[in-house]
Amino acid sequence: MSSSRRSSTSSIAGSTSPLISPHSSPELVLVNGLDSPNEELDFSSDDDLPDEFSGLDRFNASPIPPLSPTVILLYLSIFYLKLGPMFLPTSDTPLSQSLPTLAACAIFAASARQMWYLLARYLHKMDMEDVILHVFAGGLGRRRTRLLRTIVRFGTSTMRVLLASVSLRVSVDALLPLVPARFLSVARGVLTAALALVLLPLYAASSLAAKRVVYATWASLLAYLIWLSAVSYAHAKGTLSVGLRWQNPGVLWQGITSTAFIFSSSWTLPLYAALRGLIPPAVMKRPRRRSFKALTAASIAITVALVLPLCLFASSPNAPSTPAAGENILIAISGAANIILTIPAILITAPPISLPFANRRATSLTISKFIIYMVTTAFSLLPNGASVVLGDLLLVFSLLSTYVLPAILHITVHYFKRPLSIVLPTPVVRTEDGVGDELLQRKERSLQRRRLGRRVVWDAVAWISVFPLGVGGSAWAVGRVLGKW
Repeated sequence: MSSSRRSSTSSIAGSTSPLISPHSSPELVLVNGLDSPNEELDFSSDDDLPDEFSGLDRFNASPIPPLSPTVILLYLSIFYLKLGPMFLPTSDTPLSQSLPTLAACAIFAASARQMWYLLARYLHKMDMEDVILHVFAGGLGRRRTRLLRTIVRFGTSTMRVLLASVSLRVSVDALLPLVPARFLSVARGVLTAALALVLLPLYAASSLAAKRVVYATWASLLAYLIWLSAVSYAHAKGTLSVGLRWQNPGVLWQGITSTAFIFSSSWTLPLYAALRGLIPPAVMKRPRRRSFKALTAASIAITVALVLPLCLFASSPNAPSTPAAGENILIAISGAANIILTIPAILITAPPISLPFANRRATSLTISKFIIYMVTTAFSLLPNGASVVLGDLLLVFSLLSTYVLPAILHITVHYFKRPLSIVLPTPVVRTEDGVGDELLQRKERSLQRRRLGRRVVWDAVAWISVFPLGVGGSAWAVGRVLGKW
């Protein structure tokens, strides 16, 4: 605040204006830039967010600590290029379906991330768990709040374990055709155990900032580029249909749903907190390359560019032929490596299991990580019938948490909760304290109307995400499982 602004504020506070009652002076607060646009709902103004978030310091010790913009862009992009793209080339989906689906999912994924961002700014929370608790635990007792927190953490851990176990199983399925026929009876168990041992040192890292985890993630991106090049070469030669040996993890994994799964993610707020934690509190403006919305837009643009060729391959499948051995091996190994190398990063971010028998936090964390890893490995070895169920559960939970959950939170906050005050120091509007309070109330009502006007677009996106996408998609999934279509 400039010296002139401070002096003017002091003079106002010290004067005896007839418009301000002495009884209401404690209610008068200074709000910087009241007449400026409401940056809370502005799509391009995350560069001057005040450091008022709760629990910022605890992110320094979290599995996703402060990270550089380049690493955040890597983590925002790499998990889009996993299971979803792998099933597209052989899905036989026409361009009339794949291209609109890809464009719509990219738009809704960007909108979902923006809604998470707006909720974080509006509620001053930097973690999905805190946002959900703030929305649904308001007015509940401590016991019910603790129960809801446990449910949220269990759901997050379940999602991480399902994603990691399905990824491990799909990777082993891709490598099985390379195993000699006489060893196929034991190949799955041996390959799964071998891959689990190889990934164990990466999983032992404490956070995503560990160099070995970052290098493994870069290697995963390189593996995807190699896989995409090998697939493009095989398609050009007419051998793509037999060069890919991916087995769908569930009955719901079709061309459209696989495309929708590409943009599924639950790391929006943790990575936003990681970017915010890198900025010193005194720095109110930062370069555009450190804008979270710019990084989000870049990650989605990169994903669309790297997935678009696969949609073209799916629309013109090759006739069955025999590929060269080198093509088959390169496609299988690079595709499996792309998926495998990010499994440790997925599990590192899983909330730890609360263990009552472990007294020390370090011991509890170590045992919890070991249990999560063993459960993930065991799930990947389940019989085909059980693995199909897990694959379908992963797809449904991922799509709902990505596209529908932020929309439900947005609707609940802005339609069923009292709006947070902008000018008044308390959410309760008081009218008995005099004219000074009346002036603040007028300003409050004006700013609330302005906020509502800027929120209309996001309200429409939220309702579309809940009903056509959420309800319609759930009905389709139920009918698909029951064999109705």
